[in-house]
Amino acid sequence: MTGILCDRFIAPTDPALLAQSWCNHLAPVFEAELASDADLASPIALTTYHFGEALIGSVTAPTQRLKRSARTIARQGVDHILIQFYTAGQSRMGAARRSVEIKASQLVVFDLTQPIVSEAGPVSATNVMLPRKLLGDQIATIENLHGQPLDYRSAPVRHLSYTYLSGLVASAASAEAHQLRYLSSAAADLCAACFQPDVNQAPALDRLNKIAICQFIEQELASESLGIDTLITQFGLSRATLYRLFEHEGGVASYIRERRLLRAMKLLGAAGGRPRISSVAYATGFSDEKTFSRAFRRRFGFLPSEALEERLVAHRSQDSIPVLLGWMRSLSA
Repeated sequence: MTGILCDRFIAPTDPALLAQSWCNHLAPVFEAELASDADLASPIALTTYHFGEALIGSVTAPTQRLKRSARTIARQGVDHILIQFYTAGQSRMGAARRSVEIKASQLVVFDLTQPIVSEAGPVSATNVMLPRKLLGDQIATIENLHGQPLDYRSAPVRHLSYTYLSGLVASAASAEAHQLRYLSSAAADLCAACFQPDVNQAPALDRLNKIAICQFIEQELASESLGIDTLITQFGLSRATLYRLFEHEGGVASYIRERRLLRAMKLLGAAGGRPRISSVAYATGFSDEKTFSRAFRRRFGFLPSEALEERLVAHRSQDSIPVLLGWMRSLSA
């Protein structure tokens, strides 16, 4: 008897209901809208296996627009990374004021705590969803790759990751419960290896420094005093060096603010109880509730109180949540 859980998209018998049924199935991950010229006669499939600490599967999708909005993020309260290895088709991703094209033989990273829009043609891909914490030290860089393509056919470790994940999908029916944590752990390690910087990309000391700084920032987010001066003292680096290390993020101060706000979003979305807005503000290093609410609204487009209400509404409908959303939340348990 197999020990692995499987969730599949089941097409309705009435073709007129196919588009809406597909969009409903994707709703736990993306707000989907099929294109008016989408070919619904071609195969459409989404298969997901629960490997205990990771969700792994495959998708074949028609032309569609996918969106992950700040309100969806607020309702779900998950802190996961989704990686898609494209095997066919292409799409255009828009995130953080950037727009890039993803093609076959490339992988794309989705940080599920950040908004994104994808305009996708017919696409086939292998998917893996992991809690951020399983990627270990790569927390220092993974959020910066949100919506960005990386070749995997020409990169040995990335190709190995794709081969392993697609092999898991092909053989999932024979997996047994006692094997799942080993299989998902191997998937997480291989995915983390995909994002090791190239040796020619930056000096080794810079890479190590940035990982150490980002880990320190995560540990100290609740401290109001966390800032540039603290990091200079802690790591013995100059302001110029700190800015250079975090230039892609707009500087280390911008990076700290972003991590604080994303942590706040997660705390507001956490299951159990109704946290006070002021408590979330202090827990993420803001000096007062007003400053926190202003920064939160500027980042996400709505107030922390609205995010909290979205999450409470979602919790009140727990009995009717889709299987896929329940599995996503279980990864955080």
